[in-house]
Amino acid sequence: MKKIKSEHFECMKEDNSEEEYEKQWKKSKIIFDDFYEYLKNKGLKESTAGKRAEMAAYFIMDYLFVYDDALSILEVSGDTIRMFLGNWYIRKFMNPRMSEIKSFLRAISDLFTFIRNEGFITDEDLKEIKDVCKDTAWFEMRLETYFAAEGDEFYEWRREYDYDGL
Repeated sequence: MKKIKSEHFECMKEDNSEEEYEKQWKKSKIIFDDFYEYLKNKGLKESTAGKRAEMAAYFIMDYLFVYDDALSILEVSGDTIRMFLGNWYIRKFMNPRMSEIKSFLRAISDLFTFIRNEGFITDEDLKEIKDVCKDTAWFEMRLETYFAAEGDEFYEWRREYDYDGL
């Protein structure tokens, strides 16, 4: 089995084409495969481990490397997660649900616990990520206020943790 290296966390995409996505996937896949094995070894069912690994890969491949323009998975912070689930997800998904937000939070928390266990981030980095992932009340508030906001309220809602940089 190949060992994860820091280069596997790096974004190498030059654009958001299908070809670049495939190159990135080949480079980063080892992280998600090892993460899946880590979850199974923790005692999760294959289906649960697979769903969490899939959600973590979605966060990285479809949000972080596309909208956040991060150069590395190791750049993820609490603010990154708030932008992803407290703004982008709510605006981009047809029917955003709190149950799915909570599933993403569990997947992200587990992914970065795994990354910490592999020695790629510090305890402080992990604590920041875990604290945000535990703050489900904030994400519930964001989801509720999105649907209630009108006019200037909506503009203010959108500006907070906006991934578009408006």
